[in-house]
Amino acid sequence: MRIKKRYLLLLLSSILLTLAVPFWLSGWKGFGMMSRLPWWVAILLALMMLISWGFNTLRVRHLANTLDVKIAPGEGALIVMATEFAGVSTPASAGMPATYTFLLKKLGLRFGQAMGMVTVLVILDMIFFGLFMAMASVALALSGTVARLPQLLGLSALVLVGGGALLWGLVRYHRPLFHVVGRLMGRVSWLARYRYPLARTIVEFVRAVRILNRISWPQRFLLFLATICYWLPRYCVLAVANMLASQSVSLAYLFLVQGLLNLGGQVFVLPSGGGGVDAAYGLLMHSFLDPKNIAFTLIVWRAYTFYWYLAVGAPIFLFKTGQAARQLLTENAHRP
Repeated sequence: MRIKKRYLLLLLSSILLTLAVPFWLSGWKGFGMMSRLPWWVAILLALMMLISWGFNTLRVRHLANTLDVKIAPGEGALIVMATEFAGVSTPASAGMPATYTFLLKKLGLRFGQAMGMVTVLVILDMIFFGLFMAMASVALALSGTVARLPQLLGLSALVLVGGGALLWGLVRYHRPLFHVVGRLMGRVSWLARYRYPLARTIVEFVRAVRILNRISWPQRFLLFLATICYWLPRYCVLAVANMLASQSVSLAYLFLVQGLLNLGGQVFVLPSGGGGVDAAYGLLMHSFLDPKNIAFTLIVWRAYTFYWYLAVGAPIFLFKTGQAARQLLTENAHRP
């Protein structure tokens, strides 16, 4: 029970900080500008989030089918919604792979296979971030309208290269990594018996990644196209918010900022980078928007890329998982 209270405290702190930053920027002015959000635009943005979930469902079903597991469309959608909630409600999105793995195991995948499938999803996301951040960087460099662009691009490259290198190292050097970890586990009596299950899991994980690597190029293209369609609706929320604020911030800059915040936000302690991501957004946008408009666009952006996932995903997560998965999620959220 103590772990769960700490978990809820972290989530509550994140929610409060995401509200505190826009209030600190402009007081109630940013919140007062919410009247600029027409009801039909609010519904349109919600539909965009549902479309995003739909394309993520396509990715999950296609990859599971490659591993000879059939997932019905409705079941796939519920899995995606539950895992999206787990991702935004835990530090560094630690709950997302844990929930994916738990739910996919219930459908017949082995633990290593589920982890391999989740890794492929992460790789697809990293390719999207890398490609679109590179395209945005080229567009900004050609326009020459952004101050301190070299520093911003250097930070973006550092985040992308670091995340990509970590994933590549896990797949490429899994054997020596296991030998090191296995020897360390062997020195602790209660951990020693878990060495062989861990070895089987790693073998299944690498085997799943290799099986998925044999997907034909047309299928890979369709998977990446689904990845683009999964992320674009989320990226368009900030563009719509800026239009409502009657501001003409470069679309390329908005893409670059969101890529940087989505990746860099994983290092913050609180779920969804609460407070840290919001403050970083303010710093990155202060050259283009006044404090009131920064606060307004931040509130709209967070409403559909954070609060939406909490409000809609929470009941689905509770329905799809259960006590065992919730315990795994809360424990995973506090691992160092």
